[in-house]
Amino acid sequence: MIRSNMTPAQVASAARKDVGQVLRHATEKHSDLERLCTKLGKDKQEVRSGCFTSQKGLQWVYVAAANQGRVRIYPLVWWATRKGTCAMQIDAEGPAAFFQEHVMHRYIKRYLRGGTLFNALREFHRYNYEKASQPCDYKGDRESYTAVIDDGYVAGEYLKDDAIVHYRTYYDMPMGERRFGYLRPSLDWRQLMATIDFERVARRDTPHFAWGRGYLMRAEMGMAA
Repeated sequence: MIRSNMTPAQVASAARKDVGQVLRHATEKHSDLERLCTKLGKDKQEVRSGCFTSQKGLQWVYVAAANQGRVRIYPLVWWATRKGTCAMQIDAEGPAAFFQEHVMHRYIKRYLRGGTLFNALREFHRYNYEKASQPCDYKGDRESYTAVIDDGYVAGEYLKDDAIVHYRTYYDMPMGERRFGYLRPSLDWRQLMATIDFERVARRDTPHFAWGRGYLMRAEMGMAA
């Protein structure tokens, strides 16, 4: 279980030890995607999502996306603090993506109406799992990055020592376009980048164009531990 007083680095460590359970769950539930992905056209994508609670009580939301002959699973763990709700995406390579309470509050307000918190978190992840992260000038942080997403932008800093990208602010399209609109073309190649195999390096040294690529679905993920 994640405690409200844990640091993002501690959460990332706990989540990486736990992530195998959500990967097995998603693989078993969506095993047909491996067959389906070979029939999809070059620019077509099948996206599914779900929720999962691990044996240790970690709350997960995940996206399973099939395109161009591959299936990737994108796990997002979320937890409550005294200030609100936080979330963190864990990937096989590169740093974790940490969304602090301010980011989640703005997004949850948008998707909570008419539904539940789980539904709001699922919608948040469906619009954020596939990001194009780019260096930017954001509040003078030592290593600033903006992630371009389908319906806006999330900005923050890269904490290299902890291998965490700390996203502090969400910008919707009208507000974000004025400041980060020049980065939007990077979305055009994000699906292509997901099909490229980069050289494995330490998490903190993974180049930004290889961040946030989830885990490749493999048949053995669905086997009992």
